[in-house]
Amino acid sequence: MKQSLDWEDLRLFLAVAKAGGLAGAAEKTGLSSATLGRRVSSLEHSMNVRLVEREARGYQLTPAGRELVLQLEDMDEVARSISKWRQSGRTKRRVRISAGDWTARLLLDNISEFWSPDDPWVPEFLADPRNRNVARRQIDIGIRSRRPKQEWLAGRKIGTVRYAVYQSQSIAKDVNPGWIGVVEDEAHFPTGSWIRENHGDQVVVTVNRAAHALSLVRQGTARMLLPMFVGEAFADLQRISDPIDSLQTERWLVMHQDERHEPAVRQALAALAKLLKTDPILCSEF
Repeated sequence: MKQSLDWEDLRLFLAVAKAGGLAGAAEKTGLSSATLGRRVSSLEHSMNVRLVEREARGYQLTPAGRELVLQLEDMDEVARSISKWRQSGRTKRRVRISAGDWTARLLLDNISEFWSPDDPWVPEFLADPRNRNVARRQIDIGIRSRRPKQEWLAGRKIGTVRYAVYQSQSIAKDVNPGWIGVVEDEAHFPTGSWIRENHGDQVVVTVNRAAHALSLVRQGTARMLLPMFVGEAFADLQRISDPIDSLQTERWLVMHQDERHEPAVRQALAALAKLLKTDPILCSEF
């Protein structure tokens, strides 16, 4: 049975052919003449054809060797094109980062604090209240509110998220503006349940994504439960409650055990952890 071709043998044979012998190819490739000689012999064995005549003055290509060189020159041109493509930066590793709406907005508002276009990785943000599957490689890094339980996942705690009630500074102290409630999936989140159980009869408007409530709160339409990294970012909002201890959550970076040491993912993890440990707030400019 014929052996499969080794592309590295082909590359080194082309280097020998272009250099006119082992010595010149050794200088160009950094490999010893003995190693190059073995690789050429290995290629001949794989192809079952003599490619060079070994003479006292050096290697001379056989007709089959000259024909192979013509074929390999096209391959060499493709290899150079691929090398240029790699060096252009278009092959940077994309790191998919999943987070809830608020946290995704937090990362986008502070992106210059943890990433620049010169970095060897490119962030791909997925704002989604659902926990996308890390195990199935739907994402590389998930920002979660709890430690992962699956043994194939790794987690790194990087802080906490606190919640409080906010309303517009424009609302007079003797006015009760009512509440914004949430419906559909987010109605079952701890924050949605807290609003329903404590102020359900005071809800005047509802949204299906809590992140959509910020504009309503700033307009003075109603008050709302907000993460403090959101509420504290806007001078036109006032906090009208203490932090609600029962709603405080942890903040975790979650990744697959097998990929957490991959260079691009490792760099992204370090950058995100450095930012989030400072407990940043949203940018107040739209």
